[in-house]
Amino acid sequence: MRVLVTGHNGYVGSVMRRILSDRGHEVRGLDSDLFRDCLMGPAPGAVPEVHRDLRDATEDDFEGVDAVVHLAALCNDPLGNMDPELTFEINHRASLRLARLAKAAGVSRFVFASSCSLYGQAGNSLLQEDAPFNPITPYGETKVLMERDLAVLADDDFSPTYMRCSTAYGFSPRLRADVVLNNLVAAAVTSGRVLIKSDGTPWRPVVHVEDFSRAFAAALDAPRERVHDEAFHVGRTTGTPGRGPGSSTCATSSSNSMRRTSRGPGISASVTSNGS
Repeated sequence: MRVLVTGHNGYVGSVMRRILSDRGHEVRGLDSDLFRDCLMGPAPGAVPEVHRDLRDATEDDFEGVDAVVHLAALCNDPLGNMDPELTFEINHRASLRLARLAKAAGVSRFVFASSCSLYGQAGNSLLQEDAPFNPITPYGETKVLMERDLAVLADDDFSPTYMRCSTAYGFSPRLRADVVLNNLVAAAVTSGRVLIKSDGTPWRPVVHVEDFSRAFAAALDAPRERVHDEAFHVGRTTGTPGRGPGSSTCATSSSNSMRRTSRGPGISASVTSNGS
């Protein structure tokens, strides 16, 4: 499959492109390249790429493309809180425009990097994909809006899938040190102390960046009817974070790795965009 990965030179994209290529997909990229020179170790393997801001994408960027993996976004809460309008502009309006361009160009699959942030503060119980949305940040709100609007675009010719990702961790050639587990490791390595900025009780699901990427590969490889207009959690809720037993990621193509669920009441969450 010919796959366009947006944000292919970012933290996740630098791993995703390798995972998809190893699965036999023909990968190309679209990225503003803000972090091109932020490398740790060898650069990821070269792929055909367009150096362009997401907001400036054109229909020509999708020529010959079968599927889009949409990672590009302003992707942390402090940044979103600092400039909510820019977050809505890029994560919602420009991303929806991108999806419409892809559909007009004949792209049949659109795998969207959503987030568990759309649930907000949801209490102590584990949630299924049909849980109500309760976003508490501009970033989380944009994910709700994108899932809602992609569902409107879904039809026999255009099949979106919503990957509700946990917080990523692990090594990438373009490393992020602000995400929680990477931050804890960085503090331990540089200072000899694990710096916890709370009382230690907060909990969140996490996912290794390679498992994150394998989940998207599984969505691309799955039969269309299994993933069409469906949401899937991507993360782990048990065991010690790592690469061993206890993972609940959709990281393989086994029979129970892609769990079909009803979109349920969450899609009707009351969230409004700052513009059309």
